[in-house]
This record gives sequence, C-alpha cells and structure tokens, in this order.
Amino acid sequence: MNHRIGIIDIGSNSIRLVIYEVLHSGEHRVLHEKKYAARLSQRVSPDGTITKENIDTIIPVLLSYQDICSAYDVLHIRAAATAAIRNAANSEEITAWIRAATGLTVELISGEDEGRLGFLGVRESIPLQDGYIIDIGGGSTEITLFLNREYRASLSIPYGAVNSHARYGTADYWRSETVQGFKHSILTALKDEDWLLAHPNLPLVGLGGTVRALAKMVQKRQAYSLPLMHGYMISKEEIQSFYDTLPYIPYDQRKKTPGLSKDRTDLIIPGVILLQTIYELLRSTHYVVSGAGLRDGLFYEPLHRQFPQFMDQDVLYKSVHNALAFDSLAPQEELDQVYSLMKRLHTTLIGQGQTQDERIIYAVSMLYRIGERVHHHRASSHSMYWLMNKGMWGLSHRETVISAMICDYHKNRTPKQIQDHLDILTPADVDKIHQIGSLLKLARALYSGGKAIHRVDMQKTDDALHLQLNCSREPSVERVELAEVKKDIEKAWKLSLKWSLSLSSTC
Repeated sequence: MNHRIGIIDIGSNSIRLVIYEVLHSGEHRVLHEKKYAARLSQRVSPDGTITKENIDTIIPVLLSYQDICSAYDVLHIRAAATAAIRNAANSEEITAWIRAATGLTVELISGEDEGRLGFLGVRESIPLQDGYIIDIGGGSTEITLFLNREYRASLSIPYGAVNSHARYGTADYWRSETVQGFKHSILTALKDEDWLLAHPNLPLVGLGGTVRALAKMVQKRQAYSLPLMHGYMISKEEIQSFYDTLPYIPYDQRKKTPGLSKDRTDLIIPGVILLQTIYELLRSTHYVVSGAGLRDGLFYEPLHRQFPQFMDQDVLYKSVHNALAFDSLAPQEELDQVYSLMKRLHTTLIGQGQTQDERIIYAVSMLYRIGERVHHHRASSHSMYWLMNKGMWGLSHRETVISAMICDYHKNRTPKQIQDHLDILTPADVDKIHQIGSLLKLARALYSGGKAIHRVDMQKTDDALHLQLNCSREPSVERVELAEVKKDIEKAWKLSLKWSLSLSSTC
C-alpha cells in the first residue's frame, strides 16, 4: 500500500515543504512543494540567540504546512533545521518553542550531516562517480567530497548568502576591497582542510538558490532551448563573468539582469563570491546544477533502509520505474518486448553499442507511451513534451533531448524539432535520432499485433538487414506497419530492410 511522507526544511533563508508518495515496492514521486522566504539568518540577535517573537513569525507557516500535509493524508512528517537555528545560542529552546506551538519535533542537522544528506540527494539524481558538492544556504555553506559514489567528507563554514549579505553587503553595491575581504574570510575558514586540495579536476555540483539563480541567468543569456535546470552544466568562464561584474552593479540596475529574480538581487553577490572562490580553491573542472539536495536526502535516508533492493539500482533505472509506476498506462510486457527488440536490432546493426546508446534505448523503449497519460491522441508528441519538461534523472540534457525526439520520431516533424535544439545537439546526434528513432518504430511494428510474431532472427549483410519472422498466426497487423517503417529504416541506416515469414503451430 502506498503512503505519504512530508519533509519540512527550516532553512536559514527559506522554509520548504515537500510531500512524497511511496509505493509498496519503493517507487516514489513528489506530490506537492511549498516555499516561504523567512530569512531567519537576519533575525539572529547580537548575542547569538533568536527571540521567541522572531520564532513566532514562522509558527503560522509551520501550521499551514501541517494543514497541507493533513489534506494530503501524510502519515509522517520529518522536520529539520539547519544553520540559523542550529547555530543559535538558544537552539534547544527554539525547538521546544516550535514543539509546544505545533507538535513538531525538529531535528537539528549538524553542518557535517547537512553535507552528507545533500550528497544523498545528489547521488540519487545525478550519475556522477566522483565530485565535490557545494550547498550555499542562507547561514552556512557546506562542501562535500564523494568518490566512487560514496560519501567521503564534508564541512560547514558559517558563511551563507543571507548572513554574509548582512555582514558585508550594506551598500548599494560592493567595493573591490569588500569583495576581497569576504574572499579572504572564506579562504581563512578553509585553510586547514587538506582534503579540499587532494582531488583536483573534479566537477563541482551546486545545490541551493544561488546556483539555480546563476544557472537561470546563464540559460537566459544563451537562449538555452531546454526548460530544465537539474543536471545543467556551467563553465567556469560563465560564473567568472558574473563574479567580475555583479558586485559592482548598483542594486536598481542589477535587479534588471535577465533571469535574476527580485528576491535574489541582493543575495546573488555573496553567493557568487562564495561559489567562485571555492571553485578555484578546489580546482574544479565545471559546475553541475542539482535540483536535489538536503530535503531529498532527508527523504531518501530512511527509504534506503526500507527498500534496499529498489534503492540500490542505478539512477536511470529508478527514475524510469518511478515514472512507469505513476504515469504509464502501457502494459509492461509490451515495453519489455520493445526494449529487447531494440537492443537486438541495434547490436545487429552496429555491434555492441556505446553505453550512452544503450541508456537512450532503455529510456525511450520504456517511456515512448508515457504521453498517453495526457491523451491518447498524439500521445508520442505528449511523450516528447513530458520528457523535455519533466526531465529524467540519469540522463544528461543532451540525452534528454535525443530521447524525447526519438519518442516522437516522425520523418516530417523530427527535422523541424532538431532545428530548435541545435544549441544542445551535435551533428552526430542528428544521425543518432534518425537511427534509433527508426529502430523504435521497427520494434513497435514487430510487436504491434501482440504475440503473432513469437521469435525474430536477425542478420546484417553489407547492404541489407534481414529479419526472419517466426509466427504463430498470420501477422496481418505487423505486415502493414513493417511496410510503413521500411523507408525510415532504409534512409536512416542506408541499407535495405527485408523480411520473410514462417508459420508454426507453437508459440
């Protein structure tokens, strides 16, 4: 039986709610999200405490979140607080006030645990083997190292976007000496951490509002054609350009920066200084944006204990099966048959494919009918839209575009769609879309009449692909669809498609 879990993250800048639904075998999805900008880091008194009056301002938010959880039939709420409350001199008193007013038991997450939980969110959503993670919050910044997809180390420094702005960003814009002073403070806080210097040339995965805001600005500047943020890669030069300019632009002019939201106009400066300073210290190769982090880690931590068999699968497998469990109307037997046929056809034509091709084949064979949840009419177009706007954890942005176009592959539509995404696709990708797209159509044709064809033998010669179709009955439906896909295969693969039939009484 499915059950629902609420995660409340009481951060230094914002308070967030996420409601998850979990099935009996571990598949899961997000049902609802909510955010409230509390900026608790700005409410810390000079003596390091947060007064009850200030905590009282967030009680209505927490009560609202509990009401929402009740409306969604949530069975369990896990509430956690990060830097602003954990670093307050009266942190235990604060959690007691919250418990008395709401009934919520709030976990105080240490800086190291915040890094570890952020890593769990990243590991579940991005198939990177090694890297550093940076999570710039409102009142602290966490840096985490993972190697071979295993957590190695993390630390927390008391510099976040909100408290650093309060300390350094009092003017309309920052002076050069202020920027350099803040940078010096960051490096001083990290100077004794030798492990930060031990693994150069790794990607830096970014969590939090600063990284997402900068990524949105880069995408706006590039007129990026895919409406996705998670997994987006950013070069050092792109962030460096913002580091070199944003601090010195007056507030009224800065807030007009394309892609920058008004509530991030002040916080973006300490955020970009933290980000680029730490990037240079780590000698990273590039940035990767993650939409999954602490809140996801708070959810995944117990899920791994409850469903180890499912949760130990790779990122793409879990992401695909989450989608199938909640959004697919197609019989799993059909999807499995199409996947098997596509793999065999691909191997017959080019030998053992690249890992990337195998991943794309798996994704499209499982998801090409996902659009039927929207409407059966033009379902393949809905599948393409679903993939391009929802994304699929485990696929890069480039793989996502390729997979989406394959799901909706059509000799007339697809060339026009390709033109809309030339900022992401390479010339080789265009050939891949036509080749794997035609294989999807061929595999679907071979299974279009159900179990009429019970075995397909395949052979490739220099100029032709030969299919021997072993049938339990006359494959009338398959004949028609094979004739329709023949030209697509021949054009994409530059060979002839031929088939012959044999009838048998056994299936």
